[in-house]
Amino acid sequence: MSYSIHEVAEKFGISTYSIRYYHDHGMLPFVKRDANNNRVFSDLDVEWLSIIICLRATGMPIERIRHYLDLVQEGESTVNERYAMMKAQQDRTLAEIDTLKHHLATINYKVDSYADILANGAPDRFTPKNLPQPEPQS
Repeated sequence: MSYSIHEVAEKFGISTYSIRYYHDHGMLPFVKRDANNNRVFSDLDVEWLSIIICLRATGMPIERIRHYLDLVQEGESTVNERYAMMKAQQDRTLAEIDTLKHHLATINYKVDSYADILANGAPDRFTPKNLPQPEPQS
């Protein structure tokens, strides 16, 4: 199957500019062009773009993604290095998830406290007492 750049952008919820950037910087090496010089994406191209988007979303720099994709094209001899790259990205992503879970627990605690205030008129324990009070408006 083939897709236009607009179809691919819509599928992934990204801009056509981003897709052009990835293509122009050699990260989508198999994208063909039609008679009007428009990019035409195959299922393989969409799969490569999916990997790029995933790695970017987990914080991998463009240069590292490009290096990873180059290694993929080099073949079996690079599996060890690709494994090491993905393992490191996995570790970074898991650490980020742990951090986000901690932040979410704090936010959940705040939401529950405010729900209690709104539902039961409980006092707001999170208002600092040493802040200057706003001037009454006339």
